[in-house]
Amino acid sequence: MEKTLEERWFPFTTYCLNDTEHKKIFCFHHAGGSASVYRKWTLEKKNMNFVCVELPGKGTRRREPFVGDFTKLLEPLCQSIIKVTHGKPFILFGHSMGAAMAFYVAEYLQSKYNVKPEKLIAAGRQAPQDEDPSEFKTWMDDDALIRELKKYNATPKEILENQELLHFVLPEVRKDYTLNESLIYHGERIDTPIYINCGSKDFGATASIMQRWQSVTTKEFKEKEFEGDHFFVLNSEQYPEYLATAG
Repeated sequence: MEKTLEERWFPFTTYCLNDTEHKKIFCFHHAGGSASVYRKWTLEKKNMNFVCVELPGKGTRRREPFVGDFTKLLEPLCQSIIKVTHGKPFILFGHSMGAAMAFYVAEYLQSKYNVKPEKLIAAGRQAPQDEDPSEFKTWMDDDALIRELKKYNATPKEILENQELLHFVLPEVRKDYTLNESLIYHGERIDTPIYINCGSKDFGATASIMQRWQSVTTKEFKEKEFEGDHFFVLNSEQYPEYLATAG
């Protein structure tokens, strides 16, 4: 049976899409990731449904054409979010590139549909109006991209030292950086509380750097630091529980 659009956007969690009892938290992944990075969060029953967001051309949707301009994804994605939330409160969460995606989804929902998330939780990312000067740009060569992957210490050494594997990995990661470069700030602000989370050893998204998220919300702003590097979100066993109870 062919999957519905909502089932394609939100794999691994299709069982909860019609659940109106438990609040949903939509999770947006980092560059180079896919919905599967959060799959383990869905395996334990909590007081909230973690909904993993899958983009066209990624992971379970890898046979679909990849879309490198996030603005072209906003309408179908936001329509799907509205459909599966059934008018109930929900939360947006994003890590790294995903934090920016979550912000622009929140702004689109607000401006186009007057729908506002209960809160936006942004982890490991500078504010939308700021640029990370040390971040890889798509005009750079593969050596620069490999240095970027090493910097974040998330890609196994076996892959980084295997030319055959890199032949498949690098183009996929480079596509996500194309998507990342489409996340351009135009003065947007949201009427949604923003909670920022940073890693104690994430030098590209320190507490002081992430403080600037406060200027893109008209509502409450909170911050919390966790032990770990850029990928503290995925490496901490306690983090999913924090998300399920935050606020």
